[in-house]
Amino acid sequence: MSHRIGLPHMRFWTLVRRAFPFAVVTAVAVSALIATPDTAPTQTSQAAAPRPATLHELDVPATQAPDVPAASAAPAATPSPSPSAPERSEVRQQAVPPAPEKTAHEKAGPEKDGTDEVATLPRTTVRPFSMVGVTWARGGEDFDVKVALRKNGTWGAFQTLDTDRDAEADAGPEVGRAGTDPLWVGSADGVAVRVTSPSGQRPADLKVATIDPGRGSDVAPAAATVGQPKIISRSSWGAKGPTKGNECSAPVYGASTLGAVIHHTAGNNDYTKAQSAGIVRATQAYHTGARGWCDIGYNFLVDKYGQIFEGRRGGIAKQVRAAHSGNGPVNERTVGISMMGTYAKVAPTAATKKAVADLVAWRFSLAKLKATGTYTLGGLRLNRIVGHRDVLSTECPGAAAYAWVTSSGSTGLRQEVARRLAGSSSTPSTPTPPTTTPTSGKDIKSLAAAIGSEKLGKLVRKEWGNSVQRRAIYQNMDLLWTKAAGAFSVTSVVRREWHRTGEQGGRLGFPISSRSSTGDANVKYQRFQKGSVYIVGTGSATKAYAIYGPIFESYKTVKGTSGPLGAPTSTVLRDRTGYQRVTFAKGYMEYSEGSRAVSTWYKNGSSPDQLTVPSDRSVVINGRGFGHGIGMSQYGAQGAARQGKTFQQILASYYPGTSLAQRSGSIRVLVGDATSSTVTVRARSGLVFRTLASSSGTTLPTSSSGTPITNWRIRVSTADATKSVLEYRAGSRWRVFRDRIWRGSAQFQATSLGLVLPNGSVREYRTAIRSTLPASGSKERKTVNVLSLDDYTRGVVASEMPSSWQQEALKAQAVAARTYAVRTLMPSRYYDVCDTTSCQVFKGLSGETANTDKAVAATRGSILTYQGKPALTQYSSSSGGASAPGSAPYLKAHLDPFDGWSGNANRSWRVVVKASTIERAFPKVGTLRSLTVTQRDGTGDWKGRVVSIRLTGSKGTQTVSGPDLRFALGLKSHYFRLG
Repeated sequence: MSHRIGLPHMRFWTLVRRAFPFAVVTAVAVSALIATPDTAPTQTSQAAAPRPATLHELDVPATQAPDVPAASAAPAATPSPSPSAPERSEVRQQAVPPAPEKTAHEKAGPEKDGTDEVATLPRTTVRPFSMVGVTWARGGEDFDVKVALRKNGTWGAFQTLDTDRDAEADAGPEVGRAGTDPLWVGSADGVAVRVTSPSGQRPADLKVATIDPGRGSDVAPAAATVGQPKIISRSSWGAKGPTKGNECSAPVYGASTLGAVIHHTAGNNDYTKAQSAGIVRATQAYHTGARGWCDIGYNFLVDKYGQIFEGRRGGIAKQVRAAHSGNGPVNERTVGISMMGTYAKVAPTAATKKAVADLVAWRFSLAKLKATGTYTLGGLRLNRIVGHRDVLSTECPGAAAYAWVTSSGSTGLRQEVARRLAGSSSTPSTPTPPTTTPTSGKDIKSLAAAIGSEKLGKLVRKEWGNSVQRRAIYQNMDLLWTKAAGAFSVTSVVRREWHRTGEQGGRLGFPISSRSSTGDANVKYQRFQKGSVYIVGTGSATKAYAIYGPIFESYKTVKGTSGPLGAPTSTVLRDRTGYQRVTFAKGYMEYSEGSRAVSTWYKNGSSPDQLTVPSDRSVVINGRGFGHGIGMSQYGAQGAARQGKTFQQILASYYPGTSLAQRSGSIRVLVGDATSSTVTVRARSGLVFRTLASSSGTTLPTSSSGTPITNWRIRVSTADATKSVLEYRAGSRWRVFRDRIWRGSAQFQATSLGLVLPNGSVREYRTAIRSTLPASGSKERKTVNVLSLDDYTRGVVASEMPSSWQQEALKAQAVAARTYAVRTLMPSRYYDVCDTTSCQVFKGLSGETANTDKAVAATRGSILTYQGKPALTQYSSSSGGASAPGSAPYLKAHLDPFDGWSGNANRSWRVVVKASTIERAFPKVGTLRSLTVTQRDGTGDWKGRVVSIRLTGSKGTQTVSGPDLRFALGLKSHYFRLG
């Protein structure tokens, strides 16, 4: 009976088997690839020859402090140099050691600023460099990174490097290593690093990269065409082309252009026009050599002189997928434009603004887009032109640049682009402050007068802004005005919290209310555009907590401070990789960046971990995934292939630390459906019989005395069950062939053989069908198919994965099946592997398909090894978005970014189980009253899979494992929540 559950066209029991750690897959440590340059420009002068890009890395593993674990490392292939490769822009990476272990006294509390220093690189002399960045293995929470530089013999102060927050789950195919934006420093020869973390968690494999941009030839922009600004080509600035076979060797194009994302490169703004090409070369070297991307992350770069540089390869007029936003779908459907420099306090130059507006207008004209309006992509609703910070949590493109990008005034980027699209590029005059009365509240001037100078303190910065939003800064408070809400002050603890979250361009936006009271005298709040700041306590004990995003929206639905959670006791914190949390007086909320779901725990026990059986005695269970979740998700492999991942990258992402190797040979497969001791095959030309005691065989005839032979068989002798007899059927009778009677095993051999099963059906197999004795002197026989490893793999892949799936997913499955086969080889036993869901499903030649055969051929002989031995790897139908930990070092628990594509029906599921079903499975508890999860594995929504769960009933309690409950109730996995 076939059940269409799990993978399409796959047998039900194949999927049920995914719960067990039988099938094997491993990961690939992909060999480092060396980039080759695009076609170089013709040399036109006798100046010093260009020095194109080279890459050099020094890997020094950081030690681990015993008290604080490092963030888990996701795989990241890092390019390494070839001895014969031409010199390129140089990237040097040095590992950053952890900070000294704290004493017991120091561990009792956080540092003064609420963070712990978790890694430091002391002042270190290096070869001269012009750009610096810091990277680490994917995983962990937000880290604050600072660097100090030695320039001209003098050490400077530490400065913060911008970091893309929250980019890991949605980054798309080019996840690479986590890291900071690169910092252009001009010229330096010394570097020091400090890394701090709110929780004391340390990033894994932390490295500082110093970059020499090399030397380019004279840079000249290509002539502008109608509507197109002048653009400096990749070959002109000295770009390195992609390595053959990497993700950029064949550019990936989005279906259409939906918008533009504006960035800044960071670094100082003190560079010459002649240095701009070097900054671009260095940025490409950092992106490819340190971050592990396949090319420079931006589509275009614009310097402060208005020069436009072509970025990622693929065509300036085409929608080339880049790696600029930290959100895979946004990367694929938007143009990424980066302004070269830092614009936190200083606005972009007039030349930069003009060039960016010209570039966006030209690309929008090709796509027939308007400058304004919105669209939905990557889980976000975005304006057509946005800053990077609108896509994920980052300071980019800097507050001053962001104000220009988002301004609704006549000099804002959107209006500049709109004018160009309408046929005019004239620059309007500087806007004047609004003179009309706001729709509600006061304007800033009136509000300041009402508050009074004594409370305001000294004026720090006079009022500025536009006709929609404005701000003024005083010593004791900020005054802000929006056209929609009016003017409000932000002061004291609220002001500090608002500044921490990024001010008006950050997590909260502009204030839209004054401080308001709640039902609790000790709790007040102030509303902002994107959330609220809650003021908890009185006097010196007063604290402020910012809550925003999905957690804020969910908190409102449970009535906020007056609801069952009570007042907040924390702001939004990174609890663990991929999850945000806010704690409250009576529980906490957790947001999954992968599934975008908010879960709520209450101290009274009502949570995803506890359920009181309701009066209708129906237990609701919501779950994720199908199977044990260890290792590769098959749906995840297909999802990764759909994003352009190679099979090596798919396996490397699920099984870091394993390597490709070659293995050949044969394997013996126990045929489970051949339940008889008699082995019967169809007669055919070329069929050979031989006993295993003999090295040569006998070619069997196809007819006897003119009568066609239809079948051949090996059966147990009726006279002596320790012997076997060879017989053939011609007409309606079976006859012994040449008195062939022997002791031991024997087999039929041919290119293909038709095995007749006990039910009369015929299944085709390759190479040999053996009648074998399970043990010496046995009176029964077992049917075994003997064939090559690759032929065996052909029969497995088509049974384990839909043949219509992407080739790269099928290749990953092929390597997995072959590796499993090698691990099962057991000469001391009469067979190596079974053909059922207890091992890997194998249907022989009858189960093969052209598409799966193609994948097997493309990976011929490839297996995966760990420390020189075949790797023990596992896979399941669907991880549900989080891989579970396994027993091997490369079976790591981690969030799975590939599992959640639209075709995966097993990503989420819901069932209703009657309490009586649970009572029958576990009768010791009597009448079931409640269920309480007592332990989870820590990875994924609701803190991961259920390790143990307590059942409480009228007769007592019983604690069972999550997998035991799963199988007792027929659940798809033990990754579930209650209620």
